Parts: sequence; C-alpha cells; structure tokens
Amino acid sequence: MYEIIKSDVKRNFMGWRGKAFKISASLVITAIIILIVNNFIPGRGNMLNYGIDFTGGTQILVEFDQSVDKMDILKTMKDLGYDDASINRFGSDKKFAIKTRKFSSLSPEKKKKIESEFINKYTKDFYRARFSGSGDQLKVRFFKPVDIKEFSELFKKLNIKATIPKPQLSQEAMEYKAALDKGENPEWKKSYPYNIDYMESTYISPMRHEYTIILQSISEKLEKSLSKNLGVSANILSVESRGPQVGKRLRINGILSLLYALGFILLYIVLRFDLKFAPGAIVALVHDVFITVGIFALFYPEFSLPILAALLTIVGYSLNDTIVVYDRIRENIIKLRSHSLKKIINRSINETLSRTLLTSATTFFAVLAIGIVSTGVLQNFALAMGIGVIVGTYSSIFVASPMVLWFNSKIDLFSNTSTPTDDDDVKPVDLEELDPELSRLEKEKSEEDKEKDDDEMTEEEKHKEKIKKIKKKKRKSKGGRGGKR
Repeated sequence: MYEIIKSDVKRNFMGWRGKAFKISASLVITAIIILIVNNFIPGRGNMLNYGIDFTGGTQILVEFDQSVDKMDILKTMKDLGYDDASINRFGSDKKFAIKTRKFSSLSPEKKKKIESEFINKYTKDFYRARFSGSGDQLKVRFFKPVDIKEFSELFKKLNIKATIPKPQLSQEAMEYKAALDKGENPEWKKSYPYNIDYMESTYISPMRHEYTIILQSISEKLEKSLSKNLGVSANILSVESRGPQVGKRLRINGILSLLYALGFILLYIVLRFDLKFAPGAIVALVHDVFITVGIFALFYPEFSLPILAALLTIVGYSLNDTIVVYDRIRENIIKLRSHSLKKIINRSINETLSRTLLTSATTFFAVLAIGIVSTGVLQNFALAMGIGVIVGTYSSIFVASPMVLWFNSKIDLFSNTSTPTDDDDVKPVDLEELDPELSRLEKEKSEEDKEKDDDEMTEEEKHKEKIKKIKKKKRKSKGGRGGKR
C-alpha cells in the first residue's frame, strides 16, 4: 500500500489532546449559541434556513423561451405577493427554480372571503368550506342540495377564476324530465327540485351534498403572470408542493433518524470492540454533526432533506475512520502489553495516519468537484459533505481516540490486562520478579519497540526514565535479586 506518511513516524498526538479538547469544545459551544441566537435575528427567525421539505411550500421549475434576468423574476414574484420567494438558476439562463413558503394561490384573506360569500348566499343551508393543501380545490358542503350553476356568479363577483363541475342528472331525474317533455304529469317525491338531483361523480357527492370546485393553482397563476409581466413565454416544467404538517413531520423524523443511527452505532461499537471504546465514537459523531450544522446556522444556506442525508453520510464516514483507528488500538493493546495506553494510542494513530489522510483527501476532492460544477441543493450537499470529511478526519484522531484514554482513566476497565494507563504511578507487571528468564526474553523482544518509543517521549518523561535507569544500576551494584551473588 502506498503511504504518503510512513507508519514508523512518531507524532505525539495524545500530547496535543488538551489543546484539541479546547478547540472542539469551543466549536461545539459556538454552534449551539448560533443556533439559539438565530431564533431572535430579524430575517431569520429559525435555527436553520429550513427548506420547503421541513416548512411546507412550493417549488416550481420554470423555463422561458428567452434569457431572463433573475431580479426581474424576483420583482414579479413580490408584486404577486410572494415576498419570501427565492430564485435559483437551473443549468441555463432560461431555466429557474422558484421556491416559496406559500403553497396556495389564494391568501388566507381570500379564503375567508370566499367562505363568507357562501355563508351570506346560502345562510342556514351552508355547512362548511374546505380548501385543499395546495389551495387549488375547494369542497363546499350543504345541508341540502343546491344549484351548482349559481357558484359561477359568486366567483365572478370575487374576481377569482374557478372551474365549476358539470353535473349530470340522476336516472330518476332524467326519467321525470322525459315524462314532462311528453306532456305527462309524473309525481316527484323528493323535497327538492328534480333539476338539482345530480348523479354521483368525481366532483359531486349527492349523498353528502358536497361539491368540489377547481380553483386556479399557484403554477397556473405564476405561468400567466410571469409571461405577461416579463414579456416572454413561460412554461412550467414541474411543481412540487408540501403542506406545513408534512414538513413538520419530516423535520421530526429527520431528528429521530439521527438519534436512531447514533443508538445503533453505540450498540455496534460495544459488540465489536468493548464498552470503553463506545463513548469516544459517539462523542466524535455528535461533535461532527454539531459543527456541520453550526456552519449551516452561521452562513444560513437552505437546509433541506439532501442536507439531512449528508449528515447521515457524515456519521457513517466518520465512524468508518474511527473504526480503523480503534481496530489498530485493540491490536496494539495485545501486542504491546508493557506499554502505556497513551503510547499505544499514539502508535496506532501514526500507523493508520497515511490511510486516513489518503481516504479523506480522495473523498474531499470528489465532493469539491461536485460543489464546483453544481448549483442549488447539490452545492449545499457538497458543502455539508466537505465540512463533514474535514471534521470527521479531525475527530477520529483528536476526539474519539483521546476519549478512550480519558474513559479508561475514569473507569478501571484495563485492570484485567497488563496494559498500564497514562498515570506515571502505574507500572507494568514486574516480570523480573516472576521469572528472570522470561524477563530476559521479554527485554530482548521489546528492545526495538523501546527504542521507537523514545522518540514519542516528552523531555519530562525522558528525564524520569533516566532517573529510573540510574536507580536500577545502583540496586544492581549492591547485590540482591538483580545484582551480583
């Protein structure tokens, strides 16, 4: 395997864990503060700039037959009452993606006005009016049948374009009408006139006395208004609409998906390694997610479902990096039992550093390419992934691994092994007392390892080691178990 950094290099990563902890804690706390402050900043009002996936609204992809200025489209949208509209180019100067938090062509005031007109006209016979989520359908229900033809005058008075369903008379009403046309005197037994005894259809429900009226959709309204105001032909390519309740449910499910992922990862680490490794992995993943979300809160780009997918991808990527380091730590704990845990972790990180940097670099360049050539949602996705790759690489070295060392210092989970902790007072098992011959073989076996460890020591550790050697020589010169007999 090609290595940009040799596995035998000695960098004291654990010596930098204090500074790394301060940097990570500062970034996470700053991210939380920004998320809270965003709720009170005028023009923001939310922790993140949620897209229509989480708040509800409409996204319309429109194509013009000529190049159009983005600002002209924005001005037209504001004139139509869509002040919150955002415009993004979609591949060329003729295609644009228009997003608005509104998902109905009718304002709440107009809806109330329509309802009040029905109440005034039909008084006690009127039951209720119910608008669809997109606002392009109205269902009106009465206590008794009414004449549908009267609806046209009502909407004409309100200057609202509406398509009234064309009813067909029921079989009984048609037979009664045919008898009248023949000059007969048939008997009509129902309490209302035969000419409003309609047949059941998609838009008419005689049993419920309910009628569905088709109103102008937001896409139809925009298509006509943009063509008229900009002087070019506008063609609506696609319309995507979500109600606020759907958006709220997606937001809650998104948070739950992250929590479920962290829970299953915790279980996996416990089963794959040991309980002492699990907290570090979870802390590192939470650290990565908070920093990525904090950057989105700071610069306030749109936060949509693809960004949530990016966060879940970051969790998986960062975990993969952490698992590689953890696996090497576990191997070295068995191989280097006479070493301190701090030195074992340092060596493990150094041995996997080349692999970590190569993987991160190739992933980052792929994401960078997506960010350069893409626009809109894909560009935001690339931004989230790019941040996640950098932060995930950092956390696997400076967050997850030091957490193993810290957790071990708090709970004595290494007591059943011969691996010492980072505490200077805790020493390896004295093999010389147990078996002099085994001690001699162990010294010869680990002599090369000890030479490598000297490069990892700080000046203070080297000084302590020097004092221990001098004391050992003095004991030997006096005779006894390790001296002359």
